[in-house]
Amino acid sequence: MEFFEEEIDPAGVAFRDVLFLMVLSLVVVIFLLTLLINPIEKTDEVPMRTEIMIEVMWPSGTKYDVDLWAMGPDKTPVGWGVFSAGPVLNLERDDRGMINDSSSLNYELITVRKREPGEYTVNLHLYNNFGEPLPVPINVKVTGKGDMGEIYSGEVLLERRKQELTVVRFTLDVDGTLMRDTINNLEKSILTHR
Repeated sequence: MEFFEEEIDPAGVAFRDVLFLMVLSLVVVIFLLTLLINPIEKTDEVPMRTEIMIEVMWPSGTKYDVDLWAMGPDKTPVGWGVFSAGPVLNLERDDRGMINDSSSLNYELITVRKREPGEYTVNLHLYNNFGEPLPVPINVKVTGKGDMGEIYSGEVLLERRKQELTVVRFTLDVDGTLMRDTINNLEKSILTHR
């Protein structure tokens, strides 16, 4: 019966056991990770910490340096160089066209984090066109959370370098409710308050 008896190498058995346990542990970890990974759902709603979003976009891949400016009831302007005004307004994204930008998307964003009563003004400023043809078309969207909905959506044209244009002005009452009859685009400079 010596034919069926094989010599057992203790080091080989230990090696196979350790290798088997490592592979089994790897499979268990991968399985657990797949259960724990939750994809972030993209919604079309305004993020929870934001009450109002002010977004501007202009043609992708162009050199235009357009600045978004906003001013709330405290009369503190927010835009390039002044990134926040108290707990209310915040410049989330500033875009300088193609300067120091790895993305071809031209987009700026200001958020209103608290519904303070008073007037809000949204302006655009064409800082520089860097040889790009004028006028530059700019899409502007102002969206409020919940029942406020869309406050303004449209396209405006900036026709010359250093031009400041009031896109929309609106007022919130003491309860933070949008007073729809106050929505207008009467000219009001924000840069003079800088």
